[in-house]
Amino acid sequence: MRARAIRRWIGTLRRWPVHPQWLLSVSRERRDLQSALAPLCGRVLDIGCADKHVGARLPEGCSYIGLDYPDTAIAMYRTRPDVFADACRLPFADASLQAVILKDVLEHVCGPQRALAEIGRVLCNGGKLVLWMPFIYPIHDAPHDFQRFTEHGLRDYLARHGLRVIELKPVLKPVATASLMCCLAFADMAETILLRRCWLLPVLPVLALLVLLTNLLGKAWSWLPASTFMPAFYRVLAVREPRLHEVET
Repeated sequence: MRARAIRRWIGTLRRWPVHPQWLLSVSRERRDLQSALAPLCGRVLDIGCADKHVGARLPEGCSYIGLDYPDTAIAMYRTRPDVFADACRLPFADASLQAVILKDVLEHVCGPQRALAEIGRVLCNGGKLVLWMPFIYPIHDAPHDFQRFTEHGLRDYLARHGLRVIELKPVLKPVATASLMCCLAFADMAETILLRRCWLLPVLPVLALLVLLTNLLGKAWSWLPASTFMPAFYRVLAVREPRLHEVET
């Protein structure tokens, strides 16, 4: 409870460079979300919907369905989705949905191939999947954090289930990713001191200053050209290819 309260308080600083995730700023996330959801239409399933905030940002005319696992929704987020279900066993008919959203969820699925197979099954031909997944990011929501995939792994796993990638966007340049990891490491030290090493409280201002400087340096150096070898996240837009039996007919 104390750790949750600390994180809630730190969350109020998200717009300022003293926050360890400032490089993944709220305004950047909102713009990214709006852009990613723009191509969607029809019945849209949000797997791992948490508080269903994504539903408010869908294009006009979409029909939103929020789905989450009972343990996650009730115990962790204290929310109530439209549907309680497992991502590996979706309670929808074949080809019955026009879009699926999988935002920061696939790393938490024990059996990601089964989840992708289910998404491929419930999407209609031409239906779209929008997916976000970390590539370099600390363990979170433990113990339900199982894997990370490279760009090539994502493309391969999606293709196996009839999902063709039409856009794959790395999030953060390498220098910003490295800065983000340093800031999160400093934040972990600060939280550990607050929870278990109170005699080290005088160190907290130093850690806060390190977060501030690291964020500003990471932002300043991000204007330089760089490759995409070390992003923090990937954002993917994939389309459901026609079923084989339908192509043949």
